[in-house]
Amino acid sequence: MDFRNCKMCGRIYRHINLPYCPSCLNDWEEMFVKVRDYIWDNPKANVKEVSDETGVEEKIILEFLREGRIELTTESIGFSCERCNTPIKSGRYCDSCAKKMATELKKGLSTSTSDRSIGRDGKRMYTADRTRKRRS
Repeated sequence: MDFRNCKMCGRIYRHINLPYCPSCLNDWEEMFVKVRDYIWDNPKANVKEVSDETGVEEKIILEFLREGRIELTTESIGFSCERCNTPIKSGRYCDSCAKKMATELKKGLSTSTSDRSIGRDGKRMYTADRTRKRRS
């Protein structure tokens, strides 16, 4: 079992993929519903206005945006890509950075798998060959 401290209240709870204890998770979802409903009724609202009207802290609203649970109607200067600082509507990265990182990851995975199967002499190495060499 994995026990951790709740991200909101600091209490110890049994971790099951969420950073919040069950009681804080209910509060978290209530805050999300408030924010979601306010944005639905006021699509042009900015983060500060949503925070003032709903009583939910700005950092929590920004976390909802980073998670991709809500989306701004237009790019905001205060909410930007973590890689290149381009204003975005939702998530952590802009579309171009996400595409670049995906291609870099694919490239890195393809080179790392091909490097593992080659031994020091440039030939493939098998465990049977290795045990034979050890015995000799």
